[in-house]
Amino acid sequence: MSGGLDSAVCLYLAVKSCGSVVALTFNYYDRRMAEKNAARRLAEYVGVKLISLDLEFLREASDNDMQSASLLRAPSVYIPARNIIFYGIAAHYAERMQTSRIYGGHIKVDMQQFQDASKLFFEDMNTILRRSMRDGSIQICTPLIDLEKHEVLRLGSNLGVPFHLTWSCYENGPKPCGKCHACLERGQAFSKAKLVDPLA
Repeated sequence: MSGGLDSAVCLYLAVKSCGSVVALTFNYYDRRMAEKNAARRLAEYVGVKLISLDLEFLREASDNDMQSASLLRAPSVYIPARNIIFYGIAAHYAERMQTSRIYGGHIKVDMQQFQDASKLFFEDMNTILRRSMRDGSIQICTPLIDLEKHEVLRLGSNLGVPFHLTWSCYENGPKPCGKCHACLERGQAFSKAKLVDPLA
């Protein structure tokens, strides 16, 4: 759970479907404090346990310190093998907790931008989990993957998701900058969904 809009809606869907939920959040290199706080506030609001893991070795392409030519051409927020690592860790916790479902809040635009957020990727990951885990029933669920962001917002609005607790901005706050890609995308989605962004 990142603390953003999509992960917040996914959290509510998971709670509605499963009842008992444990949320994972990953603190990669230079992750924004506002984002960490949003994840914590959402977990507290919903009443779920939040496991916060420090993965300082994970860096976005914009933080590349190894002069990789491929990363120079990547989106600034791209993290090499991010979802392989994230879902591998989630599967580790799932088996220890004897749960069979892992929820991820990926949406349609994610798989257009990142190969490790595509339907094919998650099909392959589920195959790997079936073949490599002692509990072969563990499965990754991506209930939002066919939805546009404005459709996710409408769904979240119907579920009563507290959008005022979420954070999308690339800056640390105390208020969203309104200019970065994430803020512009958020604003367009609220407008298209005909909803008012409580952070605007």
